[in-house]
Amino acid sequence: MDSTITRFVPDSESFILTTAHKSYPCIWPSYMDATKSAKEGRRIGQECCVEHPSVLDISEVLDRFGVRHAVQPYKGFPRDVESRWDNPGRVLYDFAQMRDKLDEENIVHVNLSNDDSSKLEDSSFTQKQCWKFIASKIDDMPGRKLRVLQAEQHEEAEKKKSRENARMRAILNSKKTAAPSVGSSKKKGKKKK
Repeated sequence: MDSTITRFVPDSESFILTTAHKSYPCIWPSYMDATKSAKEGRRIGQECCVEHPSVLDISEVLDRFGVRHAVQPYKGFPRDVESRWDNPGRVLYDFAQMRDKLDEENIVHVNLSNDDSSKLEDSSFTQKQCWKFIASKIDDMPGRKLRVLQAEQHEEAEKKKSRENARMRAILNSKKTAAPSVGSSKKKGKKKK
């Protein structure tokens, strides 16, 4: 896996983004992972986070709002060694376009600030608020719902398989203990002379 691979979204703007994406801020899935600690890289409050977000989930949210972004699926988050294998990747996104899109659509979100709901303003919209907004939208994405459903089905199948294996082992153990030993009735020991 080459860590320099970058997928540009939308594809029609890939020529424009080839150099521009290098100045974009990035989002690592660990920033909004509820299972991570702050030491492992979580950047927003746990109440706003999502369990095990992926790069595809973040990309799907940005796609929904029409924000230019670049997905680098094989990058590893430097603070969290596990994420290099379990949940690799990062997303570089156009923060200014994200702010403009949310402002155009008059999106109001309670979790963006500590005080009551308000319209997004250029001066007050921060990256941390952007991460909170993206995290709040991840659970609504169809790709995320499908992935979670498949994970639950896989987990249920594994539990069923392990219960079946335990049952079979119990049956085999009971047959071994109940089976009479087959052999001669002659005593074994030293031969008498």
